[in-house]
Amino acid sequence: MSVNAGDRINGKFEVITKSRKLASYTIRICCNEHWFPQQFRNAITDRIVNIATDIFVKCWTANNIRIDDDLGKAQRRSSLQLEAHDSCNELLALIQIAQEVFHLRTNRMKYWGNLIIEARGLIKSWHEKDRKRQDL
Repeated sequence: MSVNAGDRINGKFEVITKSRKLASYTIRICCNEHWFPQQFRNAITDRIVNIATDIFVKCWTANNIRIDDDLGKAQRRSSLQLEAHDSCNELLALIQIAQEVFHLRTNRMKYWGNLIIEARGLIKSWHEKDRKRQDL
């Protein structure tokens, strides 16, 4: 059962949920021999999976850093957020290569690309909120 758009809450864990969903989806499709033959795993799919899982791990790790008044912790959290954001851009580039090499369907690419773009947007918003909070 879905939740009405007006009743949804953009919780602080939405970025974690979205990045986990991205990693899970990426692993599932990259391990599917129908779409990604075994002989190409080392060439591109392993890298795609590693980046997708890194995005989730960086978000998870950043979320578990309690800033308080510690500038070093704040910088570490900010760095992880920016790395995760940059990894989303890298992942978008790699799936474009995968689409061409493996002739992936447009619908699959739209869904996958949207997962990445949504995660990237949430990470960016999260980073900006943290920066504003630190400026106060």
